[in-house]
Amino acid sequence: MNLTILVADLLAAHKLLTRYNFPTWPQPNYYLATVGETELTLAVTDREVWLETRVPAVIAPSAPDRFLIPVEALKAATLGDKKSHAHFAFNKIPERLELTLNVSCRGINSRSVLKTENASVYSQRPTVQGQNIVVPKETFTALGIVAGWASINGSRHELNGVLFSPDDGGTLVATDGRQLVVAPARFSGQSFILPNSAVRVLCHPDFATRDAVIQQPNDEANPHVEFRSGPHTFIARKIEHKYPNYRTVVPTEFLAEATISETHRAALVAWLLSVAENRASVRLGWETPSQLTLTLQNSFAREETTQVPATVTGAPPVVAFEARPLASLLKIGPVLRLSDGESPGLAVGSGGIVGVLMPARVEVAD
Repeated sequence: MNLTILVADLLAAHKLLTRYNFPTWPQPNYYLATVGETELTLAVTDREVWLETRVPAVIAPSAPDRFLIPVEALKAATLGDKKSHAHFAFNKIPERLELTLNVSCRGINSRSVLKTENASVYSQRPTVQGQNIVVPKETFTALGIVAGWASINGSRHELNGVLFSPDDGGTLVATDGRQLVVAPARFSGQSFILPNSAVRVLCHPDFATRDAVIQQPNDEANPHVEFRSGPHTFIARKIEHKYPNYRTVVPTEFLAEATISETHRAALVAWLLSVAENRASVRLGWETPSQLTLTLQNSFAREETTQVPATVTGAPPVVAFEARPLASLLKIGPVLRLSDGESPGLAVGSGGIVGVLMPARVEVAD
């Protein structure tokens, strides 16, 4: 059996398959390869997820087969010229296949001989049978925005992922306990929490640039959820914990609103990140209605200020926020809404996305 595959297609498959960190593969250093009539399906799995992608292939003679292909073989094939083709030849030897790879890079032909393994030792693909929900690519764009707000602390497992909720026609939520983001997203299925490692896969352009289908199991005991996008299928184990009631921490009443000049917002975010060491906090000041003053406060008693144009309405409170989370908040949107120095601040972005941030516990002057 011989396979001929465009190098650019193998490169795209390799980038997707390495998007997830697989610490405990059932068969380390191998992908599961399934030969069809006109395509090759490559898959990888562990106890938590199953990720597969299909690539067009010229197969001669056409003979459906399954085997384990070394990761090194796929990686070596991607080193060829993108517009050229990689050629795989398989020879039957006792109890396994031997793989010969030929690929051309800048006019130099490379030949590698590698062994494969029997596919029978590989884990079975999880089965998800149930409701199919079509979701637009904008849902995955929103997922990329909220992903960075989820907790990475294992002490509260339910926060180590993103909540998919059907509330208000579809909502994505992420929080680490001190900051929270809520983004509208078209989704009408049952609520579930997708772990951070799985979210990372769905933020890959192969998912984020096209509409997709989410399949949820009818059996509530089934812990998986399936995502299909073009030639890609991703099956992930959900976080089986109850997500906290995020609505209780989203403020609805405010005493003041400040709108940062859009032309200065990126510079302000950059400044906040530059002073964000050691959980430094920044006090917000309102000397004039058109000027926002930010004063750095940290354990080294270093004082640093910056000023940005802003449109202020109401009576802004004396309040401070940690610098790095405040930078993340302002990435959401330019409108900052406040009530007092102890209540969460809220940023409003386009499309209805909101970010919520608890104030820093620091001494501030009147």
